[in-house]
Amino acid sequence: MMLLAMIVAGAFAGGGLLSVAHGLVGTTEPLTALVTELHRPRTTSATVGRTRRLSLEALAGRSTPDRASDLAVCERDLGKYVQDRLLWASMFAAPGALLLLLAVAGSASFLSPSLPLLALVGGAAGGWLYARLDLRSDAERARREFRHALAAYLELVTILMAGGAGVETAMFDAAAVGHGTAFRHLRSALTAAQARREPPWRALGELGNRLGVNELIELEASMTLAGGGAIVRDSLNAKAEAIRAKDLAQLESDAEAKSETMVLPVAMMFAGFLLLIGYPALAALSTP
Repeated sequence: MMLLAMIVAGAFAGGGLLSVAHGLVGTTEPLTALVTELHRPRTTSATVGRTRRLSLEALAGRSTPDRASDLAVCERDLGKYVQDRLLWASMFAAPGALLLLLAVAGSASFLSPSLPLLALVGGAAGGWLYARLDLRSDAERARREFRHALAAYLELVTILMAGGAGVETAMFDAAAVGHGTAFRHLRSALTAAQARREPPWRALGELGNRLGVNELIELEASMTLAGGGAIVRDSLNAKAEAIRAKDLAQLESDAEAKSETMVLPVAMMFAGFLLLIGYPALAALSTP
């Protein structure tokens, strides 16, 4: 046993000495190999990013201004959108994949493999298309929240202007007070306008084009025509009231739509109740 331990220790010691000697002496590469390595084309980070971008665009499909504005207002990038599309496609294709697995395994002999395969492909395609509808729904909800915050922002601006503040000062101070996604977008747009030495409403118009919020575009037009002074304050106040009226009309429309959708379940429950109490009488009449 002692002899075996000595052999192992000697092997480790010899290996360590060889490693030290190799590290001290080393191997010198030929000059031609070094020159070849220097001239070898390398893939830069920009090339990798461009390749990744092209692959994401290929998976995401044809780019449209509506999709770009929906992604911007939801604060999602193209990679997140492709990830959501793959997730929805997998979820919709899962039942078809389960049926196909059962059909191949023989547990569901009454099913031919073609039907589960068709369900798998159709579910994947349906989930892939549903992701776009889901993004559009989230974007409309985000725009509604943005309009609500924009109305509050414009009211703050009018209050500050009534207190004696200038137009640009009131717009910057009002944006600094609020919290949330909408106010963060407003602060970024106003800061960019200040850095470029442009009127703040021009930056708000560009933000409206990017997010698909028409109220910001209309605000830019009204501010450009107003000029300054009390006319600007009246214009901002009128715009805030218009946004509030539009939001109230939208809320009333949604409430009426939800009320109408409740009619069908109530009618089905009433029909089931009539069937329940009328079945014994019908059964007694039909019995000879």
